Amino acid sequence: RERRRPFCAQNPAPAPLPFRLPPLSPPRAGRMGTESRLVACLSPLLAGLVWSVLMVGAQAQAISGEDFRIIFRLTAPSAGALEQQVDRLAQRPGVTDAKPLHQLGMVVVRCSSEQAQEQLLEELDEDQAVGLAVPDSWLSVDEGSKTGAHGPTAPTAVDRTQCSANPACAARGLTGACCPVPGGDILSCCSMHDEATTITISTYHGTYLSAHQGALPDSASDQVNSDSKFELITNANGNVSFRTHFGTYLSAHESGRLASDRAVPDTWEQFTLVYNDNATVSLKTFFGTYVAADPDGSVVADRVNISTWEQFHINKVQGAHQHMPNDPALTKLWGMNSWNSHDIDAPEAWKTWTGGEGAGIVVGVIDTGIDYNHEDLKEQMWVNPNEIPGNGIDDDENGVVDDVHGADFANEDGDPWDDQLHGTHCSGTIAGIGNNGIGVAGVAWRGVRLMALKFLTSSGGGRTSDAIRAIDYAVAHGAKVLSNSWGGGGSSSALRVAIER
Repeated sequence: RERRRPFCAQNPAPAPLPFRLPPLSPPRAGRMGTESRLVACLSPLLAGLVWSVLMVGAQAQAISGEDFRIIFRLTAPSAGALEQQVDRLAQRPGVTDAKPLHQLGMVVVRCSSEQAQEQLLEELDEDQAVGLAVPDSWLSVDEGSKTGAHGPTAPTAVDRTQCSANPACAARGLTGACCPVPGGDILSCCSMHDEATTITISTYHGTYLSAHQGALPDSASDQVNSDSKFELITNANGNVSFRTHFGTYLSAHESGRLASDRAVPDTWEQFTLVYNDNATVSLKTFFGTYVAADPDGSVVADRVNISTWEQFHINKVQGAHQHMPNDPALTKLWGMNSWNSHDIDAPEAWKTWTGGEGAGIVVGVIDTGIDYNHEDLKEQMWVNPNEIPGNGIDDDENGVVDDVHGADFANEDGDPWDDQLHGTHCSGTIAGIGNNGIGVAGVAWRGVRLMALKFLTSSGGGRTSDAIRAIDYAVAHGAKVLSNSWGGGGSSSALRVAIER
């Protein structure tokens, strides 16, 4: 059995004031009048008065809102044993509430004071029927990586494939991990790209490289169509070729001309992808020159150096063997898909599964709640089949009224509305609906249902006991996967036991 200091001793320092005093107005030209001097003299006094009033209010709210909780688990939990413990505790002085968590075999107890909490902890510690008893603790949202919105800016070694096992690396005399290659080249072994990948190549000017039957390629159009889609072909030497929708290949001629009239790929139809430090790629030809898209829409392959016109974005799109949603902001999600091995290779997974086969899988998002009216989430929300919305009745008798999309354990009600947005962000990453032409798409953009389990408040903080209650609710209502993007100051044996259960 584990004992920890009460959570009240772990409370964070009061947050700074959520306001800023407005700056003083400048004095009228040429003089500082009586009004200005009066304001200047009174401002520090007013600031101190406002601070005092706010601090008194904050302290009063903190004191009136305190409750001291204990989480415990029985050695041999059963429904009857839990109810007996709850009934016994309800009669005990100093206990204001006790909630059984039947799925986890645990009980959350609220005490009226720290002294009552300590006395009950000592009693539970001596009870042989109790296997675990700990005080509550604080948790908070996970702020995530601090590397920036655009992620890393340089390639890192890919150690899952060794050069000794790759012909392209061996041909260049490379050893160790196959990437990065000196000079920034990206070989086919550097990422999970295969022959079933359909792509577009967007230019610095916001247009797309396009191949036309019977005419030279250009970059005049800003629309994606059949001419701007290519099938990516990986070659044994680590280079790539681009096959057009009419079966020919992009070809770089020695003269610097770019064409698309070759039916069989040879050396002129092979390009090396060069990674640039701004997350773009450049296309290096067999002759060592680079493909460039000029502002007038023409495309050439005669540049000896890389500048902005020689930089491209390669985006995976819907193709014969590739399932890609049409959401316009999908290309901004570098963590889903990028050409520098900093992604999770979501499109590769979507070739075999987009969520449709897993229709009905429920993911419990234990967080700050979910904006269940969001245009990319509302169709993905789990709906409690045994609850009638808005009638003010606990129809399924689970202790929560009108818990249609989940529950709010921070505010003790059935409305898990997100007033902090962290949970909504996580939900979009998990299962933002795809192929609706709006916003972004989640990893499982079809077939998943999101259960909103709010235990973190608008400040981003919450209690371990409420997180455990959320886990119990999720298990009871059929969730198969739980998202927990939060953490705390230390380990909690109660939380560990709840997760293991």
